[in-house]
Amino acid sequence: MNWVGKRSWLHEDELYSPKRKVSNKGSRKYTHIIGSFPSIKMNRHIGYESLWGECLFYYFLELDPMTIRYYPQPINIQLQLINKDFVKVKKEHVPDVLVFREGKMPHLYQIKGGNEATEQAPHLYKACTDYCNDKGWKYSVIYPKTMPPIVKRNLQSIMHYKHPRSDFDAFSHEIIKKAHFYQNSSIELLAKSFIVKTDYRNILPHIYHLIFLGKLKVNLFAPMNLSSEVIIGNLSQELLSFFKTESEDYETEDK
Repeated sequence: MNWVGKRSWLHEDELYSPKRKVSNKGSRKYTHIIGSFPSIKMNRHIGYESLWGECLFYYFLELDPMTIRYYPQPINIQLQLINKDFVKVKKEHVPDVLVFREGKMPHLYQIKGGNEATEQAPHLYKACTDYCNDKGWKYSVIYPKTMPPIVKRNLQSIMHYKHPRSDFDAFSHEIIKKAHFYQNSSIELLAKSFIVKTDYRNILPHIYHLIFLGKLKVNLFAPMNLSSEVIIGNLSQELLSFFKTESEDYETEDK
């Protein structure tokens, strides 16, 4: 599906506006770290109920070049259950996020925040899959918190550079050209190649912002620092390995 060519998202913005407020109500053993961050893709603050669950997955959506739009807490799914008194009662379930990825049908996700993969309650899973089947969507349960700690730290570092510096446009094209030329340069070497124009430390934020934009990539499984190798590409392939489920058929941009 051609989501890039979609002229307006006003209808979806209204239809899939959050159906509940971010809170700690759903926490059981531990209090969730709730908060929000400014989303570049959605042009608004996105709330989350788990720093290393929902927030981590939203970081991935921000970094993934093929993700065009995403909506947290987008829909109410109606359920009918039998309570302890054997009385039929109506309940509502709000899945975590609806994602629009270029060339793909909409994908609804339930984000589990535990350190180990645990199955979603069968009645909730069935209700969500039935809903998505009726809509022509996909549905998955994912477990971002099982990601290695080093990858989490690197993602958090990259997100600090989601906003471009004021002189980004003056250097960005040349940085990419030099990355093509050097092929396997360290971040430090790439930055110092501009030494005749400016202090190399002025170039570092531009390199990190290009990583955020999906124009450059580093090895997420090693600490990101000045010695890190930087090449042309994006981080989708590496990140997708943590979020892929058996029912999914992901594609990534050419690296």
